[in-house]
Amino acid sequence: MKQTPPGATALTDEEFARLAVFLGGLKNGAALTLEGLDGLFCALIVGPDLVLPSEYLPVVWGGELSDEDAFASMDEANAIIGLMMRHWNAIVAEYEEFRVYLPLFDDADERGVPGRRWARGFMRGVELRRRGWGELFTDENEGQLLTIPLVAGELDPEFPKEAVSAEKAEQLISWMAAGAGRAYRHFREQRRAGARATREEKTVRRVAPKVGRNDPCPCGSGKKYKQCCGRLDESVH
Repeated sequence: MKQTPPGATALTDEEFARLAVFLGGLKNGAALTLEGLDGLFCALIVGPDLVLPSEYLPVVWGGELSDEDAFASMDEANAIIGLMMRHWNAIVAEYEEFRVYLPLFDDADERGVPGRRWARGFMRGVELRRRGWGELFTDENEGQLLTIPLVAGELDPEFPKEAVSAEKAEQLISWMAAGAGRAYRHFREQRRAGARATREEKTVRRVAPKVGRNDPCPCGSGKKYKQCCGRLDESVH
């Protein structure tokens, strides 16, 4: 089980397994696995701007939750969303404590490449704020970060040309973790400024209508906002 700094409650192996089973049971082929979810969360946490759950949850589900994918009960919805919130906070805690986070990787694929789903999940997070990431992904000195889109298949769809050795796989893992850590440090001040602006915005009267707590959640889960993304939105402020 992954170690988490004091003050954060990491998921247990059993809780990770429960979350993995739920995600793995989603019928939408674009839904993220646990590894992909971890990659998405890492990108959103280390990235330049705040992305609210109402925006990224549809990425997790692979679109709107269909009737067959919807939570079986309110208890299940609360449990799954709660596990996701805790995992998010555990990742944040590791970055704040150690400035680096060791991703959740499944076994390497048939070519020996580790973290394919993680890298693709990470890039899904980047896509939500692609403009903000432009500077880093065009910087020739950011070779470690560029390992992530390489493994995701975005730089070279045919990568790797030959099977990856165990030694090279360990190197790829190290580079991806280090690249995400560099992004965390690079965007730190921008994230803080964004957080301050968000707090200040809350003191200004809204011009656009606000989603009511009893309105349907924008993520498409079919639940009320207060029982779904509203819980997550409150946790990130």
